[in-house]
Amino acid sequence: MHDGLLQLRQALAKSVMASLKAEIPGLSPHLGEDCEKSNDPEAALYRSSGASFRWLAFGFSPWRMWDLHVGVVATDDRHLSIGFHCSERASAQLLGHLERLGGEIGVPARHQQAAIEYQANLPPIDVDAVPLESLVETVSGLCRKYAPVAQGVPCPAGMREGA
Repeated sequence: MHDGLLQLRQALAKSVMASLKAEIPGLSPHLGEDCEKSNDPEAALYRSSGASFRWLAFGFSPWRMWDLHVGVVATDDRHLSIGFHCSERASAQLLGHLERLGGEIGVPARHQQAAIEYQANLPPIDVDAVPLESLVETVSGLCRKYAPVAQGVPCPAGMREGA
């Protein structure tokens, strides 16, 4: 694993939270590496799909992170994929919003079988060419767009935090 990208995702989590904590109550960062060995049913399903845990997800209360988040995924040792994500099981409630928000940033929503979710991702970002401040701005902007969806779409009981 490339320690630089893990450190970058950790710094990104800290900076985005410092920027948005007061603005978006219920926003929470989740590092994939911290979830990798979890007994959470979604983590077990994710492991079984063969997907990588080299990611950072920003969850929005009341939704579980696994069902609705802004995702920051390491696609290789130099690139991050950043976008809006929702689980397959939440797609009935969220896919229309994901498609609309993807359209706002000029990208389609696509099914990602290994991740067991739908994603609307910006083009891959070369981390060597973009400063941390720019990544924070990009992720914060996406979080600001997704927060109203998390608050406005009724969250089924099984997809609520703590369920």
